[in-house]
Formats: sequence, structure tokens, C-alpha cells
Amino acid sequence: MKTIFTFALSLSLFTVTYSQDKKTEAVKIEELPTVVISQVKKYIPDNNPDAVVRTTQNEFLLYKVDDECKNFDQYLVTLESRKGALQATFDEKGVLVSVSEKYTNVELPREVSKSVYMSYPLWTIVKSKFEYSQQKGEILTKVYHLKLKKDNKTQIVMVSSSGDIITETKDIAMN
Repeated sequence: MKTIFTFALSLSLFTVTYSQDKKTEAVKIEELPTVVISQVKKYIPDNNPDAVVRTTQNEFLLYKVDDECKNFDQYLVTLESRKGALQATFDEKGVLVSVSEKYTNVELPREVSKSVYMSYPLWTIVKSKFEYSQQKGEILTKVYHLKLKKDNKTQIVMVSSSGDIITETKDIAMN
């Protein structure tokens, strides 16, 4: 009886430890699909890692256009957060015409950080700005403006959301 009990106990411990040893799979980050809230509101949210940016975009997704906008040629909606703002323009029928978003000191996507640190070793990112705009459901701008610093020099770099460096300015002496 003692042997059976010992065997059952060791078998149960083996199965518990075996079940904890699973291989983890890499999580794929995919581009977010267009969100059509209604036939008049077509908005493509950005897959931004910053929680404040995502919260502002989610609040906009929940925004309902009221009947008051039908009295005007254009209707402007502004959502502000501590890091920036989202401005959306609707026409007289309540159709979303354009969206413009600007945020400062945002958390950068992994691709952007990696690209900058590979292209500019020993430089430090001291300031970041994110611009995102779209018109009639088409993305026009989706870039990060980064201020880099190394010793007494600074440099401004514009990077796409995929990590491609678009433009850069020459070194500027810090005052």
C-alpha cells in the first residue's frame, strides 16, 4: 500500500511539473484593420504602444456624432490628453473627413527604437513627437520626430512607424 501511495504521489508531481514546461511562441504584431463605426465614420487607429495615445484613440472610436453638426458646413471634434490631442473634422452630413493627431514624449514602437539605436549608436533620445493624420480613411502621415543628443550635440530625426529613417538634420550645438 505504501508503494502504491508513493508511486501515485510521484506520478502526480511529475505531471504537474511537466505541464508547466511549455514552449512559448512569439507574438506577432499585426496592423490594425480599418474600423468602420458607421457608414459615416471610417477611422484607422494606429497600433501605438503608448497607453495615452491608445486611450485617446479609443475615446474617439466611442464618440457619437450628434444631429447638431448638420447645422454647420464642418464640425470639429477635439480630444485632448496630457500628451497631445486628436482633432477630427466631420462634414455637414456627419461624415468623417479628416483626423489629425499630435502627441509628445510618447513611448516608441520597438522598430523605431531599434532603428534609431542601430543608426545612431551612443546617441540618446531626449524628446519624441508623434504625428498621425488621415483623410477619408487614407493614412497621410504616420511619423515620429525624435530629438537625439550626444555630448553637446543634438540632432532631429524623422522616422516612419516601421523604423525607416526619413530625414535628419545636421548636428546642432546645444546652447
